[in-house]
Amino acid sequence: MVMSTSKYLDAAERTQTLEHQENSKRKRILVVEDNQMGLMLLGQLLRAQGYDILQTSEGWGAIDLARDNHPDLILMDIELPDICGLDVTRLLKQDDQTKTIPIIALTAFAMPGDEERSLESGCDAYIAKPILMDKLLRAVESLLSSPPSAFDSL
Repeated sequence: MVMSTSKYLDAAERTQTLEHQENSKRKRILVVEDNQMGLMLLGQLLRAQGYDILQTSEGWGAIDLARDNHPDLILMDIELPDICGLDVTRLLKQDDQTKTIPIIALTAFAMPGDEERSLESGCDAYIAKPILMDKLLRAVESLLSSPPSAFDSL
């Protein structure tokens, strides 16, 4: 039996449509990390969990990516080369386009008061490095499954 070219094209289009629908349901996470090995490992871990990943090692790049792609969650390193991650968080939380995106602060330089400063800047959670992957995944899943705050629409 010979299939016409149009039948092949129809089948290919249906496959692409199904893949697009499946991908559009997947949650997208922006990973902001200046350490290239950390960036790669976080990306691999989250992709293995079924998330779509956006990545950058710079704060200003994170702002652009968040505005352009509106991820479902941001993992924000605090120590970035161009601007403090807490300042990036403040800017994102002041922007109508990005203020509802949950942000998890990540830092290797955990000092007393850092968690409080992170939460005051607008972060929704705080995780010190080295990151315990189970803890990170629980925080990610918790924030992604939480309904938006009633205050988000104000």
